This record gives sequence, structure tokens and C-alpha cells, in this order.
Amino acid sequence: MTTSHCPDCGIASTWCCCSQITPIDSQIQVILLLHENEPARPTTTSRIIKKAIPNTKTFIWKRTEEPKALIELLNKNDGNAWLLFPADRPSLVERKKTLRPSKQQKIIIIVPDGTWKEVRKIVRKSPWLDRLPLLAFDPQTPSRYDLRRNPDADHLCTAETVIELFKLCNEKPAAKNLEHAFDHFLENYKRSKQNH
Repeated sequence: MTTSHCPDCGIASTWCCCSQITPIDSQIQVILLLHENEPARPTTTSRIIKKAIPNTKTFIWKRTEEPKALIELLNKNDGNAWLLFPADRPSLVERKKTLRPSKQQKIIIIVPDGTWKEVRKIVRKSPWLDRLPLLAFDPQTPSRYDLRRNPDADHLCTAETVIELFKLCNEKPAAKNLEHAFDHFLENYKRSKQNH
């Protein structure tokens, strides 16, 4: 028997968590840059970010095709767009800057999404991202995301990373709302698997 899945949270429909989430917008414009493999994964947290923070935008990254609409958006907002990625290589350290959120200026933050290997590939193979300053931080909270193989407590999943981003930018309501949604997503996803 084929199980239907909710198009919004991605969990089996019987265990959908959407009714447990109250969407709110953030002053920070989060743009999820999804590796082309990511949307098909039932464990992706990109859907739950979009559900909890509806003004989040998503674009698909493909190795052979640049996301023209995203590049145009970045060109229009030159000077207030950032790339969220760790400065863990010498070539990236010099791009690391300090973000000072301002109520007068809309901040755009690109968040690559995929497996850790895919995310590195997105950053390495996208020269149009090279001009963006790097927002890199070192969260002290270990990851609670354990839905994929080989979880690494040092690497937060995308939803956890965006929660930490909101905290950093003093977007406490958005951080709390996404954390609440993430909790329900984890709980309901695991229940759906246990009761499959």
C-alpha cells in the first residue's frame, strides 16, 4: 500500500505536523539554496522552515544550470546579501565578516541545503557566490537531528542552523517558532516510521 505524504511538511499524511505550527515571518530574508537531490528526501527540513517562516524563499541548485532568478535578486540587493557557511578553510576565512542587523536594511542570507558533501559542492562550484561575505558562527548547541545516517553532533541540520541564525540576529520570535516546528517535525516523523 502506498503511503501519501503531506506536501507541506513531507511526513506521512497520518502524522502530518502542519496543524501544530503557527507561521510567522522574519525580518531576515532567508533563502534556501537546495541541492537538486534535497527536495525528494523525506528527511529534509527545508519544508518545515518554509512552513514556520513563510517568507523564506527556496531555489534549486544544479551544477550545470545557474539559478538566474536568485542571481538577479542578489544583484539588486548588492551589499546586504550574505552566505551562511563555516569559514573552515583558508580561502574562506578572509570572507568572514560580522553581521550587524539593521531595521533600516533588509538582510538576505543564503543558506545552502543538502548533505554536508553536497553543501560543500554548492559553495565550491558556484562562483557567483564568491562575492558574498561569509556569515560563519560556531553554535554551542549539539545537533538533535538524527534522521539520516552518520549523524555528526558538530554539524547542525539546516533547520537548526536557521534557528541559530535567528538567535544571532535577535529574531527571537522566529527562532522560537522554528524550534517549535522542528520539535514537532522530529517527533511526528519518528512516530510515522515506528507505526509504518
